[in-house]
Amino acid sequence: MGVLKRILLSLIICVGSLPLLIYAADDKADIKNEIALLKKQIQNLEMRIASSDKIKPVQKQAKDKKSNNKSPNVVSQEIISPAVSTPLSWQGPDISALIVGGASAGYSKPSAYYGSFNLLDFNPVFLFGYKDLVFLRASPDFSIDDQGNTQTTLNYANLNLFLNDYAVLGAGEFDSGLGYFVQNLSPAWINKLADAPVGFSGNQAAPQTDVGIRLQGGFPLFSNAHINYNVFLLNGSQGLVDTSDTVVNYNVIDYINTGGFTNNYGNYVMGGRLGFLPIPKLEIGITVAGGKIVLLDAADGTTVLQSGRHYNALGADISYKWNNLDLRGEIIQQQVSSQPGSIVPQAERWKAWYLQAAYRFPSTNWEPVVRYGKFTSPISSQQQGQVAFGLDYWFASSIAAQVEYEINHGQPVSGNNLNLFLIQLVFGF
Repeated sequence: MGVLKRILLSLIICVGSLPLLIYAADDKADIKNEIALLKKQIQNLEMRIASSDKIKPVQKQAKDKKSNNKSPNVVSQEIISPAVSTPLSWQGPDISALIVGGASAGYSKPSAYYGSFNLLDFNPVFLFGYKDLVFLRASPDFSIDDQGNTQTTLNYANLNLFLNDYAVLGAGEFDSGLGYFVQNLSPAWINKLADAPVGFSGNQAAPQTDVGIRLQGGFPLFSNAHINYNVFLLNGSQGLVDTSDTVVNYNVIDYINTGGFTNNYGNYVMGGRLGFLPIPKLEIGITVAGGKIVLLDAADGTTVLQSGRHYNALGADISYKWNNLDLRGEIIQQQVSSQPGSIVPQAERWKAWYLQAAYRFPSTNWEPVVRYGKFTSPISSQQQGQVAFGLDYWFASSIAAQVEYEINHGQPVSGNNLNLFLIQLVFGF
């Protein structure tokens, strides 16, 4: 039971809470069957390990971990249907460790321009645990720029303390808790299309990473209904102002920098997301946040134009899974309030939403996907509407070939008005 407990507790960090994972089953009988199957799989692993003596029983943990960012409605299915062979792991008397992650590679071609093999990303995730008390999760990102130079960034690194079966306290850098897509669906092997929804990429409407503290977990509400939550206190973000625009007689915030920062210029943002599952396969989420941010000159990214500008964020999401049909939608908005006498006196808002449907043909590996979305911004050249059509072929539950065609509508002279063809291979391990 010690290894099983570590497996389940590790899932809390990415899914939200231990109860949420367990209650994803349709009824109590399903729960018992899944636990029994987990025990059997662990026993089989122990038998295999006894003969090789190379990898410890904690290997099973990472199979579960591969579903860490998926919708809570499908986590239990991933546990009982592992995709690939066990990952690299170590187990000591007090310390356990795993290496999981994902990679993608592919080709893209905008309309009226040449194409290129320019989709390449590698995201290992390093997991370290001390007994059932502390869990460290860190992920660097390796990619190649247009000149062939390797770019290395830190996606996130956070330290988490298990308070009980219903709450985990974390500190560090996280995938943003504002909204649902970024923290749960953004990895390439989880996203059913080769690109993020319009407005949900960096420096658009959806924050990508946050630095601060958070409390997250979940608990049963009544009957088959359940709640999951994520409450956070973060360093305030940064608004970049273009002060060189001579076309208009007022300044505009080009964008809210959606990365996480350790320098908050004395500003904080507080908020959270509440998810409600009235039935196991339906989740409805609400996101609310508010606080203050700093406005910086976009020319150098360091000159402070104003600190303490009021900021708020709102969002809502919904997902429903019925047999092989997967439906979901989300809306997210960031807004900077008006302030007379400021260098940017007017209020500004960034808003994005999408609706998506995917259907896995029974007894096949084929899954067509369609998504419609829109992004609005104070900068007209950034605004975009998009219809995306995709077709996935799943070699395993975390290995797929994806083809996508985007029909984009933006300002005629901008790149956002170009249609885009993408094809890629994704691998989650």
